[in-house]
Amino acid sequence: MRKYETVLIWSASLSEAELKKETSKVQKIVTKGKGELTGFDDWGRRQLAYLIDKESEGIYHFVHWNGSSDIKLAIDKMLRINDNCLRHLTLKDDRDEMGTASSHDDPPFEAGE
Repeated sequence: MRKYETVLIWSASLSEAELKKETSKVQKIVTKGKGELTGFDDWGRRQLAYLIDKESEGIYHFVHWNGSSDIKLAIDKMLRINDNCLRHLTLKDDRDEMGTASSHDDPPFEAGE
């Protein structure tokens, strides 16, 4: 299983109950796909840098999970058609336990090459 991180920006007009319902959809997709939720951070309500769907604020959530690429595709599909999700991004987390990049990365670029 691979490690993934998903950042979600929800509409600021959602109530607390609606927000829990929406985040539980993501959690259900992960667990139904035999994945594992490893972390969930609520970053709270924040001002957006620019208007998204005529909204100037959003509620940010950050989800850490382990699973297959099929789970990622299912999450992306659900969030694309969800009107309450303003933006989302899922990235593969290639960092090791110490928080450094994996050893298979390219060496750093050196000037003069």
